[in-house]
Amino acid sequence: MLVIQYVNGQTNAEKVYQKAAEFVANQQLEVPDFEDYVAIKRVTLDGQPLTLADATMRGLYNYLNQ
Repeated sequence: MLVIQYVNGQTNAEKVYQKAAEFVANQQLEVPDFEDYVAIKRVTLDGQPLTLADATMRGLYNYLNQ
């Protein structure tokens, strides 16, 4: 399970995906779930925190799409 805690404007929000591949696929759509620049506060994959060099949705996409 992929859990993304992010900043939506000035509000903290959370999005959960059953699989990381679901996030990657949705980001490839013409209208993705998130803009690339959205800041990530915390992200976990199967309960383990991920450390991202670029703490944005673009950085997460690149990390998961390796």
